Amino acid sequence: MARQGMRGTSRLNRPPSLGHETRALLRQYHLLPKRGLGQSFLVAPAIRDLILRAADVGPQDLVVEIGPGTGVLTEGLAERAGRLIAIERDPGLHRLLAERLGDHPKVSLICGDALEFDFVDAIGTMFPAYQRAKLVSNLPYSVATPLILQLIALRRYFSFLLVMVQREVAQRLLAAPGEEGYSALTLRCRYEADVAALAQISRAAFYPRPAVDSTLVRLDLLPEPRVTVRSPDLLFRIVRAAFGQRRKMLRNALLHAGIVAEPTHLERILADADIDPKRRGETLNLEEFARLADRLHVMHAVSP
Repeated sequence: MARQGMRGTSRLNRPPSLGHETRALLRQYHLLPKRGLGQSFLVAPAIRDLILRAADVGPQDLVVEIGPGTGVLTEGLAERAGRLIAIERDPGLHRLLAERLGDHPKVSLICGDALEFDFVDAIGTMFPAYQRAKLVSNLPYSVATPLILQLIALRRYFSFLLVMVQREVAQRLLAAPGEEGYSALTLRCRYEADVAALAQISRAAFYPRPAVDSTLVRLDLLPEPRVTVRSPDLLFRIVRAAFGQRRKMLRNALLHAGIVAEPTHLERILADADIDPKRRGETLNLEEFARLADRLHVMHAVSP
């Protein structure tokens, strides 16, 4: 009985868990997680520490965090970074963060939508003393894909994106031709960045627990696009057409999308690009799509 009492006393003296602290903070500020905004808060200290190690942030770094939530990751980043920009869309969470971190000399808290935020002005004009920023974020699931697409083109302003995304999105970022998840998103990211999965994260690491597991992914932005093409817009028009009709043969998908109006003309272009017209778009790699885009551009085969 004495031993049981000692164990009970030990439990009472144990510091509250991160999950308990998060729930207490939300109650204190009368906040409920918003599923519509993809709000699930990180409550696993080991995963927080893993992210901080992977970010390798130092006093020379400007760091951007999107969706800081209750500030679990924000506090660790602020301790290490030279400056930190934290962008929170939810006014209630922004108020919570302002009371916790508003006086921190290295933290700039923004209440706003990251999809509408002017990263170029913030990084290039507001903080000119820093070179490219690092993005470190548990991205809200609801906006992870559009945010990644917006940010990967900003190679002059970001060196890498270290992001937690749902496992399905990570699969799309990392897939090879012909694999499940291979998509227009895959090719856009491969065009702009080197992509690597750093860790698989259980849904149990979050509160409230989401319906899916997550993956910590790093996208190192390339100094120049991976392939050089005469018209990047045309390249991704072709990619979208190929995946918009992914079960069709490439020839039929491009005709259906109006990329080329004349079938025999398209046959000649595909042959010149050394691509079998019967292949499906999901089997082509980035280099093959680039070769096709340049042949189309040179032969003025794009419809108005």
